[in-house]
Amino acid sequence: MSRWFCPNPASVAPGVLAAQVIPPGIGTMLQPSVISERLKEYFFPNAASAVFFSCTREGLLQMAIEWFSDRNIFMIVNGPMSQEWYDIADDCRGNVTLFDTAYGAEPDISALGTELQKEKYDLLMFTETDVYAGTSLNAAAVCAEFRSKCPDGLIAADISGCVFCGFDEAISGIADICLCASEIAMGLPPGLGTVVLNERAHTRVLAHNIENRRYFNYARKTVSRSVSALDVPVYPLLNALNEQIDTVLTEGMPARVQRMTDVRNYIYEWANLHSFPMLASPQVSALNASAFELPVGMVPQDMVDFAARYGVFITTSVGQMPKNSIIIYHGNDITMEDAAALTRVLDRFLVDYDTRRRNIPLSQLPQEQKV
Repeated sequence: MSRWFCPNPASVAPGVLAAQVIPPGIGTMLQPSVISERLKEYFFPNAASAVFFSCTREGLLQMAIEWFSDRNIFMIVNGPMSQEWYDIADDCRGNVTLFDTAYGAEPDISALGTELQKEKYDLLMFTETDVYAGTSLNAAAVCAEFRSKCPDGLIAADISGCVFCGFDEAISGIADICLCASEIAMGLPPGLGTVVLNERAHTRVLAHNIENRRYFNYARKTVSRSVSALDVPVYPLLNALNEQIDTVLTEGMPARVQRMTDVRNYIYEWANLHSFPMLASPQVSALNASAFELPVGMVPQDMVDFAARYGVFITTSVGQMPKNSIIIYHGNDITMEDAAALTRVLDRFLVDYDTRRRNIPLSQLPQEQKV
């Protein structure tokens, strides 16, 4: 059972961790080309290629920015994860136009269309699920609006926070480029970056980067990955990814989605019971992450520290989120039993720290339970 509810790095299942100790050349050790075919077959049926890089999410995002550093980029920022992408682009001095959306709110599609009409854009970049703000964009609507205004442009989606490696027919069928880091929704340790492209993007990115001499070069990686050991990601993470794919397929995506939905609803009900407002509006709430605000006078770090004493790990707000926020990541292998253990610990915290309870009769307070 997992007691790790922090989003990045997210919890890793014991079986996935154990798969990393398989020595090279023994058992199920796979080549990148083999595991990429598995990804395309089961999770990205419209993809032309899936390529792996040895890098964290920050490196993956910077690589994507550098691919299009001389192009006109339109970027949607709606949470800490997309804000980080924009900050990286700003550091790289990319030609980026920002469309800023309030954290936890649904983007205004009409306003988006108005902004897109101002000039021609070569690339749309957005983060589909922000596990810090607990939100998921309506990717289909956003992509449709961009396509209508910029039919020749490409769409790049950071799907690191999706239910699993971007398994979403809307994403894999709409976005031209999907970027996914291993340390969040893929349920692996950090260090493995994945880029999935459809035929349209594969051809254009390959041609655009053919003269680029940087190490993180798509064209170079595509050509040399089968002949150079230097371009092969560390084999333990490939074994772990192979095990994670088996786990997801065994559970089944419908069952996986339903489990995450049940856990999210349980946490939402608990937060509503204690009058903690959720940061995300119902229209954009994510399946695998939640963020709620504590009342004035209650210190988020106190709740985090108290939970850690019982072996339950959560985290506070990041970036421009409200400073009184608590973030709970309940994706990957988190179950209802894990969620119940979490709320029991938090209820115990509230007995001593929730000053609003002082005016409530003792008989009406929730009974303390053992963790």
